[in-house]
Amino acid sequence: MYPEARHLRKLERETLRCISQVGEFGRLGALQAQANAFVNSINESRGPININLGFTMDIRLRADRREKLVQRRIDIGALVEVASDHKVITNASYSLVICKQADPATSPVIRKLHFDYEPVAVRNTSEPKPTLHMQVCGLLSPHHFAAGYTEMRLQALYPRFEKPRIPVAPTSIALMLNWILVEFQSELAAPIILRNPRWRALVSEAERLILRPYYESAATFLKSAAHKDKRFLQTHLYEMVVD
Repeated sequence: MYPEARHLRKLERETLRCISQVGEFGRLGALQAQANAFVNSINESRGPININLGFTMDIRLRADRREKLVQRRIDIGALVEVASDHKVITNASYSLVICKQADPATSPVIRKLHFDYEPVAVRNTSEPKPTLHMQVCGLLSPHHFAAGYTEMRLQALYPRFEKPRIPVAPTSIALMLNWILVEFQSELAAPIILRNPRWRALVSEAERLILRPYYESAATFLKSAAHKDKRFLQTHLYEMVVD
């Protein structure tokens, strides 16, 4: 249901390299500089992934005046931890933060989401949760504090209220960024980047590496005669031992 660590490290490194080299990404604030700064932090053979890309986009929301575009700060982060053998992923958390304005030190945070992977072998089984889930808000990372975010900006989102955890498919930096570009096409660079052949090829690669095992395992479960009397949510998504 989740890729091997070496494959994910390779994908994320390729993603950062693509962002730093495709010219159209230069339209999104400091995104290219951020990607270039982190690309060498990922060793394809060993170690964790710990990156954060902070940039701005022109985003128009329904509440904005029709003719008004607003520069909003966005952060996409990835923290992926591995076992001592550097092969098995023990925990992964991808985060998204969207600010109301461009400066994270002074702007309200209007959206904060985490997309987490917690394998059943390493989590507290007394607290049911989907192995792959989305969590609203969550705590700030050291990258966020370094960028100027403060906990005060999160108080309205109740960051310590951890539930419900919503079952979702796994993700990656490429998949998250592509999703953001599809969602916010008021940003003039978005449709241009989405048509770029190198970016399109990278996103397709990410979809096959990240999403294919997830959906194949779900389809196998649902088609299996041995599982016909088992509930997909508890047995497969939560990996609970149930009658």
